[in-house]
Amino acid sequence: MNDQPASKLRLPKAFAIAILVIAIFMIGLGITVYTFTSLQLQSQNIKVAAVTADAPGSLAGQSVAGPFTALAQINAIEHHTMGITGGKTFAQLGNVATSDGKTYNKDVTAAASTDGQAHSAGDPLSSDDASTYSARSTAQQSSFLQASLYVSVLAFGVSVLIMVVGVIAGLLSISVLSLTSRARRQEATATDAAAAKSKKLQTATQGD
Repeated sequence: MNDQPASKLRLPKAFAIAILVIAIFMIGLGITVYTFTSLQLQSQNIKVAAVTADAPGSLAGQSVAGPFTALAQINAIEHHTMGITGGKTFAQLGNVATSDGKTYNKDVTAAASTDGQAHSAGDPLSSDDASTYSARSTAQQSSFLQASLYVSVLAFGVSVLIMVVGVIAGLLSISVLSLTSRARRQEATATDAAAAKSKKLQTATQGD
């Protein structure tokens, strides 16, 4: 009879131990991913650029090694890129130049041309279209850089989430282990009390 309550506690205890092991693994995995991402960023030797001379930003000049410095660098890149492209994104800048950026890749009408003149494919780029090509190249490089930094920010976020879930799971498993341990102690106390009472009654019976 006494073994039945104890057997009922074995499953919750085993489950709690398994969850605790998983929680420790998750915390270790989160720390590993965070550290690896940070080291990869630091190896690039990137310094957070100043947004403007008057308002450089609180993280300007610091090494990009974490989510906040990465976001600060993204903000600085976007600010400077918008200044170069006149507030236009890569997709908003038309592409009329060949890959070398020297000649037109198609016929351009006067209405579509930036200088108001018609151009044929193969003609040298006008100064305005050459500036647009240069701005478009800058916007493209900016997009790649920002996307790469956003990936690192995402990696940081996922690693922190893994660690938080691991901590919560660990606390829950420890709570379950504590409850099962308390239940076992209460069960042992009740068993000892019952045994003492039975022995006392047996002694009293024998005395009679």
